[in-house]
Amino acid sequence: MTGPIAQNLDALKKAQQLDSEIHHTHILLEEIPAQRAQLKSELELEKVHLHELEKSLKDIQLKQKEKEIELMQKETQIKKLDGQLSQVKTNKEYAALQQEIASLKADNSLLEEGIIHIMDEVDAAKEETRKEKEKFSSITTSFQDRDNEMAGQEKTLQERLAVLKKQREESVAELPPELGELYSRIALKKQGLALAVVNGEVCAACQMKLRPQLINEIRLGEQIIVCENCSRILYFEN
Repeated sequence: MTGPIAQNLDALKKAQQLDSEIHHTHILLEEIPAQRAQLKSELELEKVHLHELEKSLKDIQLKQKEKEIELMQKETQIKKLDGQLSQVKTNKEYAALQQEIASLKADNSLLEEGIIHIMDEVDAAKEETRKEKEKFSSITTSFQDRDNEMAGQEKTLQERLAVLKKQREESVAELPPELGELYSRIALKKQGLALAVVNGEVCAACQMKLRPQLINEIRLGEQIIVCENCSRILYFEN
């Protein structure tokens, strides 16, 4: 086979190999921002969870403080009523004060039990918060390492892409202008795969069976023939 395809097949194949790698590199580059955003999202979720635990701990501690204040107020009331016992003049008043004191002491007993229970909750919440802080610290370090790694990958890919594009321009420049323009248009639409070898009677790219006349024209190599189905440039391997 002679003609425009045969004479330029090596340059076309080289351009396609570069275009294919350029396309793959673009895909890798496009994935990195999403991966970094996912990492950031996961870290934010952990941060929110830690804040929720810290808030829950503060709420429990506040509840404990309120109970302790209530207990102190009732203890003050008991002392005040105890002082009034010696000042009452009738047995009825004395009995009423004793009843009120007994009621306050009963309340205090329940308050003390409640405070002990809350203290247990505080200890448990502190331990859970401590563990979560350690976990968050570890995750933060891991996130930063992974993010730095992806940033490095992104830079390397960008540098590689610049080299590939330059090599691709040089390769396409070796082609006749008309063929180079056709190849570039197809490569742009076909994700870097503008060529398709003919296997027997079919286009290897789309598996479309080719017309006998088209196969003969490809063999003659007098003109550029594209697949009627996928529009790729067809050629036979020597």
